Parts: sequence; structure tokens; C-alpha cells
Amino acid sequence: MYRVLVNRDQGRILVTGKDRDLKLLEEGWELVFESFEWDEAFDFALEMADEEIVEWYFDEEVKKRFAKGLSIAA
Repeated sequence: MYRVLVNRDQGRILVTGKDRDLKLLEEGWELVFESFEWDEAFDFALEMADEEIVEWYFDEEVKKRFAKGLSIAA
């Protein structure tokens, strides 16, 4: 499950598939979107961003794109 978390006070948006990042909800972050698809969560974050910084884990993006490439090649 990929999630989009927002911290409006800090002007930050995080795309994450890591459950440990749910602890950020206790620190003032807000859960605004969930999806089983990384691309869908990332696109949502980009669309909602105005002045906010969008952050994500590079390893999650690479894994998703690699897996997608394998399914296309098969």
C-alpha cells in the first residue's frame, strides 16, 4: 500500500510505501491518499502540490518501475 502524507505546516508531501512512516501521523502529518499503485500515489502527490516539496523513496520508485518493465517484457 502506498500512501500520500502531507505536513501543511512544513509544506511537505511524502509518497511512501513504508508502514513505519505512519508514525508521522502522530507528528502532525495527514494521510490524504492510499493506493496499491506507486504511480497512482505519486501522480496524486504531484497534482496536489503547489508550493509544497514532494518527497519519495527512490528505492520504491525503482522497484516499481523495474517490476513494471518485467511485466511488459513478458
